[in-house]
Amino acid sequence: MSVSFYKRKITVARVYGIPVRIDYRWFAVFALSVWLVASNLHNHPIQVAGMILPPVDALTAWTLGIITTAALFLSVFGHELSHALMARAEGIEIEEIVLHPFGGLARLKTQPENPKAEFRIAVAGPAASFLFAVLAFLGAQIASLGGYQTTVTVFFLVAAGNLLLAIFNLFPGYPLDGGRVLRALLWRRSGNMAEATRMAGICGVLVSAVLILFGVYMAVAPNFRAYFMGLWSVLVGLFLLDSALSVVRQGRNLRLATVADAMSPPFALEPDVLISHFIDTILPLHRQSSFPVARDRRLHGILALQDLKALPRERWREKRARDVMRPISPEMFVVPNAMLEDARGLMQTNGVGALAVVDEKGELVGFLQNGTLRATRKRRPKSSPPAPSLFRQ
Repeated sequence: MSVSFYKRKITVARVYGIPVRIDYRWFAVFALSVWLVASNLHNHPIQVAGMILPPVDALTAWTLGIITTAALFLSVFGHELSHALMARAEGIEIEEIVLHPFGGLARLKTQPENPKAEFRIAVAGPAASFLFAVLAFLGAQIASLGGYQTTVTVFFLVAAGNLLLAIFNLFPGYPLDGGRVLRALLWRRSGNMAEATRMAGICGVLVSAVLILFGVYMAVAPNFRAYFMGLWSVLVGLFLLDSALSVVRQGRNLRLATVADAMSPPFALEPDVLISHFIDTILPLHRQSSFPVARDRRLHGILALQDLKALPRERWREKRARDVMRPISPEMFVVPNAMLEDARGLMQTNGVGALAVVDEKGELVGFLQNGTLRATRKRRPKSSPPAPSLFRQ
């Protein structure tokens, strides 16, 4: 999942440089899970892999409860880490991994740039959970051959938990992984990420409603009445419903938003700026992947960092921004009242991932970069501050 819902969390580790944080309420769910596993092992016989495990003593039950729950939550972490590592392989920075009461999330700093990347990132988590399930089932079989009944139980519960996690996350509703897969498919078909996101969000609302209704049914149906599981299903459904509705609202706002709602004041380079000065002095202060090149607020082109890779270091003191920039062309700029949705699509195809914003006078008034767009209901003032520019070097 990728839902920005929980704020109160603590950092517990860094894995591959990625902060791993836990929501405070996660500890309550962890304790509840330990209690459920321990109480079942202590009070009821468990049938696993053709064997019947008789009730165990309290100390053993609580020990197994802690081990099983820890393994399950480590599996959730592995699921989210798979998302994060695949996103990193696609060139996307990871802000954090968070474990919360309803699972986990890998928070990405930017959106994937194309449907293929979105698809690969989305399926990485369920694929990891399926792999964990297979490995745990194999572990249960090996332990069964040795007659280690309690070990079989732990492995079986971990395998079943991972299998359920993978299947549940493949439900086709955003923000579940299946919803992101659906978004990737719709995005590829239509070429419109915003509309694909909105449709996947609507499917997420439907999935949430089914979970809520099913939870109510489990709690009140005669001869069934699984109160705890019903309540849990309702809570998860409400959590997903809130997230899905937020996605739908954002998609609707994006369809109505204009470039002026999301553009940022441009930091423009003078055409005569030396590349050495740009890299040594400017870039460390302005961490962007591209910059507009302008003089007196008249746009000349866009300088993309990716274009500097082909320039040998020894030539940095010879070449200037005008020598390396991409000359201005229709796919490099938009007007402030252009639809934000159209601008996003243009950035996906112009090879720079950015757009200059030019007003009716031909003056540079704003800048957009892929992955940093935010649809807002409140429009920016029509007058924009002058674009800061660098003096010639």
